[in-house]
Amino acid sequence: MSYVELHCHSAFSFLDGASLPDELAAAALELGYGAVGLTDHNSVSGSMEFSVAAQGLGLRAIHGAEVDLDDGRHLTLLVLDAVGWSSLCRILVRAHAHTRGRPGPPSQACVPLTEVLEHSDGLVCLSGCALRGVRDEPTLLRLREAFGRERLRIELQRPFLRDDRARNRRLARLAERLGVPCVATGNVHAHARSRAPLQDAFVALRVHATLDSSEPKRRGNFSHVLASPSAMAARFSDYPEAVAESALLADRLRFDLSADLGYRYPGSEDSAAMRKLSELCAAQLEDRYADAEADIRDRAAARLNEELRLIDTLALPGFFLLHHDLLELAREVALEVRGADTAR
Repeated sequence: MSYVELHCHSAFSFLDGASLPDELAAAALELGYGAVGLTDHNSVSGSMEFSVAAQGLGLRAIHGAEVDLDDGRHLTLLVLDAVGWSSLCRILVRAHAHTRGRPGPPSQACVPLTEVLEHSDGLVCLSGCALRGVRDEPTLLRLREAFGRERLRIELQRPFLRDDRARNRRLARLAERLGVPCVATGNVHAHARSRAPLQDAFVALRVHATLDSSEPKRRGNFSHVLASPSAMAARFSDYPEAVAESALLADRLRFDLSADLGYRYPGSEDSAAMRKLSELCAAQLEDRYADAEADIRDRAAARLNEELRLIDTLALPGFFLLHHDLLELAREVALEVRGADTAR
């Protein structure tokens, strides 16, 4: 692939993205992409939907987010592996921590740069979008120290604004001084041109203005619509190495949200959990069926063994022990509140 889009926003970028994740995935496949990245604003809420849609189409989903810094600038963070997913989620939790439970208008999610630097493991950092990205050398040096040269890229975009070429020349020179590659991205906000008017309306709503008065804030062209790899290569014809870098970087971003998390229930780290559960259940079986006939006890024991076998197969003994502990705690509280003579 000559170009891979690594910077897309879906409708989960509230009042900014104009397409659903499955629409982006379908459009990307139709345009000839083999992989595409979803990077919603301060959120991974659409990531699972995007992953499922892409997987069903044979498209490889790349995950990330565009993160707001508390000084108003943006960074694009892409996930390399499960550690990177955890790092990104930690950053996003901190970004939203101050936005809830306070009087007044809702606050904008954002994090200080230090949070990104402290949670850089497993992430690739792009310097951000054309208008609000990180472009000063001191900050980029701090990012290079945290991410290393192999996980930091200077992001080039061309939204067809007046100073596009001059800005990209400055960024290319900056990347050369830093010793890191440039990568081309499209900052996509719609999967098709037919959605551009909706994106305009979203911008007007976001800035509390009419369509006419919000025109300076709107994009004014179709550069934010998902384009084919060949069209993007032509858009960045003066930076072919940045186009090639998008594909090279995409090939490294192999995290699969539907397969790589490997979630395990609390307590699964206890190697003795199955033995503890079996002993607990055996004791309860003896107590409950103490006066039952032998054939009934045998049938109950056989059923218990089958249930325990299934629990062991699913690696869930820790979950059932935790559930038992919660029930016992509830029983103790009930006894203390209502007295020993009440029914369990």
